Amino acid sequence: MSQTAPRELYDLPPVDWEGWGSRFLFFTGKGGVGKTTIASATALRMAEAGRRVLVVSTDPASNLDDVFGTEAGAEPAEVPGVPGLSLMNLDPEATAAYRDRVVGPYRGVLPEESVRSMEEQLSGACTVEIAAFDEFTGLLADPDFVGRFDHIVFDTAPPGHTLRLLCLPSAWSGYIETNPEGASCLGTLAGLEAQRERYVATVEALADAGRTTVVLVSRPEESALWEAARAGGELAELGIRNQRLVLNGVFAGDESGDPVAGALARRQREAWKGLPGSLRGVPAAAVPLVAGELTGLDALRALAGPEGGTPMTARPGCRRGSPPGTSRGSRTSSGSWMRPATASS
Repeated sequence: MSQTAPRELYDLPPVDWEGWGSRFLFFTGKGGVGKTTIASATALRMAEAGRRVLVVSTDPASNLDDVFGTEAGAEPAEVPGVPGLSLMNLDPEATAAYRDRVVGPYRGVLPEESVRSMEEQLSGACTVEIAAFDEFTGLLADPDFVGRFDHIVFDTAPPGHTLRLLCLPSAWSGYIETNPEGASCLGTLAGLEAQRERYVATVEALADAGRTTVVLVSRPEESALWEAARAGGELAELGIRNQRLVLNGVFAGDESGDPVAGALARRQREAWKGLPGSLRGVPAAAVPLVAGELTGLDALRALAGPEGGTPMTARPGCRRGSPPGTSRGSRTSSGSWMRPATASS
């Protein structure tokens, strides 16, 4: 990837799908920008290059199963037909099991009133997020688990959820240290001191540029770019500074042809010219606007293949008002209009 953001949108290089050196890759971005697709294509390409790769979803609304055409569960499951590639879902709704794990050791030891108080503390919405956090930190801090893979690709939720997930290890590590007798939605903190070591290990892994890269996925749109800038800045404040920007859905339109295509191309270029200052030093790459839904291994291979790195241009003869990239009176060869690389919309 380039070391500084080019002045022109079309000067962005294609994604180096196999070039990620970090063991932990976090893909995040505003909802609908295609982060699941980009994360999945990256993982597939690296696995087919001979690496052991795990894709982990931390998004309650993840469509990882749809992208790969197979079901991901709470344990790593190999993707049929792709040796070395596994999928896994962290289930943020598994609060009952988490609550039992936290409260269980105190049953029969503490007074029943104290146990009921702990259960009440663990009944709120906070616990849903904490349950995902508990699985997340357990995964990153387990050297035996991590050692099974060359890369672990995290397909994360939109930035707000991701930021909370990534900042919790540091927050709880410090809070346990300064409030050993306190209580929270995690339960009594005295019982969590034993977990502090893994929180610290998680913080160290996230802040280590040699082990962790955060990939900010955005479309070439003003709102998406500002959201990426905000998330990148807040992650940097947490010490997570090894970041990359992937611009998804770049359309190289010809302004002399179809006016709709030209308008789209101009709007994207203007959004890029207004790139927030905090992103201008972030290495960036582009993924072109492509045709059809990107679900299934063949679609991912096409996206991350040699031709996938070439931005599309408007075809000559587009009729006025046609979706960009479509010939006069017809759709694309797949029967779908052009769209950014995403498995949803």
